[in-house]
Amino acid sequence: MNIRKKTILGLLGLSLCFGSCQPSSPQTNGEAAQEVKESQSSNKMKDPSVTVWELDDPDGLNPITSQGAAATYIQNNIFSRLLEFHPEDLKLVPQLALKMPEVRELEEGPYAGGMSLHFEIRPDAKWDNGQAVTAYDYLFTVKAIKNPLVESGSRRPYYEFIDSIYISPNNEREFTIFSKQRYFIAEESAGDMHIMPEYVYDPEGLMKKVSLAELNQMDYEAANKNANLQRFAQSFNSPKFSKETVVGSGPYRFVEWSNGQHIILERKDNWWANNAKNPMLVAYPSKIIHKVVNDPNTAITVARNEEIDVLHNIKPVKFKALKEDQEFQNLFELSSPPVFGYYYIGINLRNPKLKDKKLRQALSHIVNRQEIIDVLFEGLATETVGPINPQKDHYNDQIKPFSYDPERAKELLTEAGWTDSDNDGILDKRINGKLEKLSLEFKYNQGNDIRKNIGLLLQGEARTLGIEIKIKSADFPVFVKDIQNRDFELICSAWAQGPNLDELKQAWHSSSDRNGGSNRIGFRNEECDRIIDSIRITLDPQKRKELYFRAQAIIHEEQPYLFLCVPSSCFAIHKRFADIETSPLRPGYRVSDFQLK
Repeated sequence: MNIRKKTILGLLGLSLCFGSCQPSSPQTNGEAAQEVKESQSSNKMKDPSVTVWELDDPDGLNPITSQGAAATYIQNNIFSRLLEFHPEDLKLVPQLALKMPEVRELEEGPYAGGMSLHFEIRPDAKWDNGQAVTAYDYLFTVKAIKNPLVESGSRRPYYEFIDSIYISPNNEREFTIFSKQRYFIAEESAGDMHIMPEYVYDPEGLMKKVSLAELNQMDYEAANKNANLQRFAQSFNSPKFSKETVVGSGPYRFVEWSNGQHIILERKDNWWANNAKNPMLVAYPSKIIHKVVNDPNTAITVARNEEIDVLHNIKPVKFKALKEDQEFQNLFELSSPPVFGYYYIGINLRNPKLKDKKLRQALSHIVNRQEIIDVLFEGLATETVGPINPQKDHYNDQIKPFSYDPERAKELLTEAGWTDSDNDGILDKRINGKLEKLSLEFKYNQGNDIRKNIGLLLQGEARTLGIEIKIKSADFPVFVKDIQNRDFELICSAWAQGPNLDELKQAWHSSSDRNGGSNRIGFRNEECDRIIDSIRITLDPQKRKELYFRAQAIIHEEQPYLFLCVPSSCFAIHKRFADIETSPLRPGYRVSDFQLK
């Protein structure tokens, strides 16, 4: 879908009087203000920089340790990948790689039954100091992810398949990845990773002192005894934000981060890909400013004043109002493509009160998903039943969603042993010898009114059944840290996903229920573990689909998440930019493609 830009009409030039011209009549204050505004708007049409609205500061600029989607969107312009998903056809295409990798299934030798992937990095790719981007940087990035002490648990499952990396002695940009197993998303995992410069992030060469083979056999306890791994992780995990410590091979250099204000990126004058023909290396804006405005209503006002060029994640109710606002649409083009991702309420299964699936099912029965879609999302969302996006072929459409049914919820609570023994209006139950009240805390990130209102709807429904829900907000970085530390009972959040096959090990395998892992709710199911392990090595699409279906059925039955809906991405882009391709890839556009008319 194209966003078609229209010229802003009616801009009037300032009157200039020369020689025998008659003096103009005195201006009113309003006329003078209008002239200033028109002059500013005219200048804006010539400004090649882009200002993007952010609700909060990101949780970091290290592509390995940060968790938030907003951080990734910023990092995409600082760092580069071997391969990237094309926004139009959603297929992997080369970015840093010279061409698509040669993938082979191996039948002989030490990796028989496994596979290999052969890559070559573009010969013109360079870091900011002029050094070539090489396979040694790729090897360093993989080793950093595999270091058990590095805060990269959510990414680690995607690189477990890499057993060794052979770098050509004749060309340091050429390398081969070997795996003892045939991993179903090997090409995507190996290629779709931000590569980091070894000279910047490991100047002491600490990771060189530990081999990839050693890291593959090392757990957290063993790594904690290795002084080099300890020292590297301590430095690597610590946030550092300067021109010297945030360095990539992408088109933009990090300039400044002012907390609660902005993050500024500037286009590199001497970027190595300035003359490249690859569309995935295009970079038009002279500067990208990520402007933090904690209140969405204020952000829209700032955009009206043309101080913001891109509004994303607009609340659906506001988006609907803007669709009827002609003055706003004279400046901005609105779009709402469907995206890969979903909203959910996560349940901490480590909490004794929340271990019984009947209680979780009861909570699911008092979530009115259709009301959430119709009222909070203004219809710009679709219901979903699990962690697989409904647009994908391996989504289990045979699962019947949990209906809104308060009476069934009551039955399940009774079956789970919850009663109001002391007649105080709140259900209770004796757990491990202690009387526990069914009082739960619902957390969401400050400023996200949709998540707040989801909590309020749940709170109202729960109250009628004798369940107390306390709603608490936190700034986004604190919210993310609370989730990582498992400091929650109920959380309202969202997963941003891609168009690729889903790696369920990241969030649904018991091995990911550890420090740094993404299984932050503590979901453990032996059958689900076995199925996920099988999915990862099953290359036959039909067999893999059957396994996906069974995994989704198990997760649905257990209800560790209350799955809510898949939203559309509501955003607005200033019309001074030429046609912008929208995409299901979040955030729905590539800001580096923004070019003035």
